[in-house]
Amino acid sequence: MNKIFFILFVLMSYVLQGVAKEDTTIFYLTQNKKGIIVDKYKKKALTWAFNNSDSLQFADPLYDDSRWLKFKSEITAEEVEKNNIRNRYSWFRLKVKADSTMVNKAFALRFEGFGILYAYQDGVLLDSISDEEEGKKISKNFKNQGIFTYLPDTNTHIWSIRYYSSIEEEAIEGKWGFKFYIDSPQEILSDIKGRFLFSTYLIMSFAYMFATLFLVHFILFIFYHKDLSNLYFALFNLCFFVSIFCLNYVSLGEYGARNKIAVTVYSTMVIAFFSLTSFASYLFSKNKVIIRCMAVFCVLLLIYFFVVGDDGVSGYATSALTAFAMLYTVFLFIRAMIKKLPGSQILGVGVLITISFILFVFIQGTFFGGINFTINNDESSFFEYFKVAYLFLAVMSAPLSITSYLAWRFSSTTKNLNKQLLAVEVLSAEKQSILENQNAELERQVAVRTQEVTEQKQRSDNLLLNILPEEVAEELKLKGESKAHRYDEVSVLFTDFVNFTRISEQLGVEELLHELNINFTAFDRIMEKHGLEKIKTIGDAYLAVCGLPVANEHHAENTVNAALDILAFVQKRKQEVPYGLDIRIGINSGSLIAGIIGVKKFAYDIWGDTVNIAARMEQHSEAGKINISENTFDLVKKDFVCVHRGKLEAKGKGEMDMYFVEGKVQ
Repeated sequence: MNKIFFILFVLMSYVLQGVAKEDTTIFYLTQNKKGIIVDKYKKKALTWAFNNSDSLQFADPLYDDSRWLKFKSEITAEEVEKNNIRNRYSWFRLKVKADSTMVNKAFALRFEGFGILYAYQDGVLLDSISDEEEGKKISKNFKNQGIFTYLPDTNTHIWSIRYYSSIEEEAIEGKWGFKFYIDSPQEILSDIKGRFLFSTYLIMSFAYMFATLFLVHFILFIFYHKDLSNLYFALFNLCFFVSIFCLNYVSLGEYGARNKIAVTVYSTMVIAFFSLTSFASYLFSKNKVIIRCMAVFCVLLLIYFFVVGDDGVSGYATSALTAFAMLYTVFLFIRAMIKKLPGSQILGVGVLITISFILFVFIQGTFFGGINFTINNDESSFFEYFKVAYLFLAVMSAPLSITSYLAWRFSSTTKNLNKQLLAVEVLSAEKQSILENQNAELERQVAVRTQEVTEQKQRSDNLLLNILPEEVAEELKLKGESKAHRYDEVSVLFTDFVNFTRISEQLGVEELLHELNINFTAFDRIMEKHGLEKIKTIGDAYLAVCGLPVANEHHAENTVNAALDILAFVQKRKQEVPYGLDIRIGINSGSLIAGIIGVKKFAYDIWGDTVNIAARMEQHSEAGKINISENTFDLVKKDFVCVHRGKLEAKGKGEMDMYFVEGKVQ
């Protein structure tokens, strides 16, 4: 039994030794209780795979470096001589893993040394450390130089360092290579805290300036939404604010959010440059086809960003859209400047600065190996400061020129309005006296015209009332029509001059018409006195009715009284003129239909058997007599003295009882 335990103990020792040996080939990152980044297995020194030749294939994480030499990052003079290390680029490779406490946590690779250094992670270049002279990279003395990165998972990753330094010029304690440390971003930034904070504050100041411009122009758009230029420029500033804020957020160490922030930056840049192009097109172009096509492309591109994410195509698509937007915007501005459109020169200043900056970046990137907008240390050259200043100037030139243009346009509009207002005030002062003098005249004319209109309306109303009953006339004015109505209790009066034909042969036309007018005018007054409604005159005949359109329970009595007054007037008229007319009158009571007939030259008329019988009563009357029917007699026999004439033959009606009215009952 003891032998078995001994064998197991020996085997376990070998297994543990194998595991420990395997662990020593990888650098494990973790955080201690104080949050400081340390080696998980507390290895005293890092051993790098080393190769004294140069090939970019060495950055590939799948490259097999098992046959490379094993060195620390600093190599002694003896090792340099022993391994025949020559003055050329050399490569260092190191395997690294992170535990769960370090996933997506930013940290810094800190280097100290002399030379040129490129740092790769899994084949991707993180950053480089060098000086530049005439566009070429040269060796520099670097200290506390940090390159920020992070590990996205707990898998094995490869750090590759491409390093060059002349052996003869190496000046770090007689050793060739570089010192390497792992630090938190705060520890690296503490050495450059003042400069970093200054840069951060400066960048965020620009960001907040963009935010302020957004608020100002968006509020202007809200108050005057017909001017879309303020809306486009507000969106442009908002997008730049979001982009700068996101990029600064990443620079503070939030590497885990890079993909989302990249998509956000791409999206805001798409919207920003579309807004800038829309702004230029709104001001200087009537052709909206390009803008509409560009809008469709932008929408599709934004959908792609949010569905697919940052897959490499996003950057190229954004760059292509940005290039097109800038070229089209520049074209519109230059064309406006050539045409000397108002305000185009103000916008042109910012555009020219931006164009020159883009050209500067293109030339540097194409012919001098790229351009870096960073200030690395206190010994930076004037050119480095110039590049950074030029960058800020180029970024700010467009919004400042656009803001200046909008301010100029607002000022010009205000000045024009003030001039117009002054002209209006001068004109008002000149016209005031004229207006005051004319005011009384206008009021007088208005009063006269009002009086004329009132009189004309009154004449029209009176004329209408002469044609129609008042109630019917009001109904016609309000509704535009009047319906026929049935009236059950009315009395109809017919009159006819007896000797009219004989006298008309003796009198002239004018004298005859004059005599008829005198008689009928008197009849009209009598009808108005007793509440009868004149219907019409037919030749020398006169027709009236009582009891419509307003019901009257004394219709028969009122009609007989009117007939007596007519007889009295005719008798008096016979005494005044030698050719006095005689008249006979007929009255009947009953029901009838009354209303307007026709649509042109309409007249109010009555129909029914009651009307026909009244006509028969008039025909069977005698000169100076009032002949009434039995219906009327039954209604007035208590108030008037009536003489029964017996039954007389009426045309179309047969024999009918008829009565002469002699006068009122005393």
